[in-house]
Amino acid sequence: MSERTKRTVIMAKEVGFCFGVKRAINLTRQALAEHNNVFILGDLVHNKRVTDELEGKGLRKIEDYEDEKTGTMVIRAHGLPKTRIQEARSRGIDVVDATCPIVLRAQEAAQTLERDGYQVVIIGDKNHAEIKGILGALENPALVVDNIQELHEAKRSYKLLRKVGVIFQTTHALELCNSIVNEMLMMCKEIRIINTICRPVQNRQDDAIELAGKVDLMLVVGSRTSANTMELAALCRYHNPNTVHVQNADELPVETFAHCRIVGIASGLSTPEDLVEAVRVKVLTADMEPVSAA
Repeated sequence: MSERTKRTVIMAKEVGFCFGVKRAINLTRQALAEHNNVFILGDLVHNKRVTDELEGKGLRKIEDYEDEKTGTMVIRAHGLPKTRIQEARSRGIDVVDATCPIVLRAQEAAQTLERDGYQVVIIGDKNHAEIKGILGALENPALVVDNIQELHEAKRSYKLLRKVGVIFQTTHALELCNSIVNEMLMMCKEIRIINTICRPVQNRQDDAIELAGKVDLMLVVGSRTSANTMELAALCRYHNPNTVHVQNADELPVETFAHCRIVGIASGLSTPEDLVEAVRVKVLTADMEPVSAA
């Protein structure tokens, strides 16, 4: 005989939008309610559901503001280089700054290190919008590295100086940053570190890692354009190879986890909570392979 076994779903302690994403969305909605011509350079946050909703309310996504003579420009949550913001204002464009306050603090930390005479080294992805905003807040070029290989290359090419000030991409995993800093200690004479990693990000990563070690299957919900979601999925996969990254419930590979009794669910910072809930419901209602009765 066999009997039907119920599946258990364990949710991470925090899912859905973080404070910075909620703030950016609310500021944008307010701008759309109060102004007719509202536009943005790039995506406000890395989630298509969110950006589609805002564009449906009238937000225009543009590549450049060269042709904009008037209107209201929303600064994305990841920030923009200060020169671009200043130029927009000088052209008579109103600016709504939706930059995450934690990202702003990272920019200020980089400026502090530069003023104090350090070469600014940012551990992060040089192509990420947040890093571009930090670079744009500085007077001098900074060094951006994302792994130990890039650090060694910077040393070989004499781009890494002896007196460095280090900050981190706010959504980076602390363990990755630690490995790069430990290597840097062997290369530099003086290092000053300002920890700019977002605490909510760190808390979510720690919680998800702990959860991944307890479940048969770990699901991470969020956009594939979201750096923090991709990194969260990679961390979970390191601690539980049976980790699947999905953008929504439609992507759930139901047939591949029919045997899983305990499923954990975590999400990226820009994932709407209702998308996470839809995944939870689908996991709970999906058929499970029966087990033999004793």
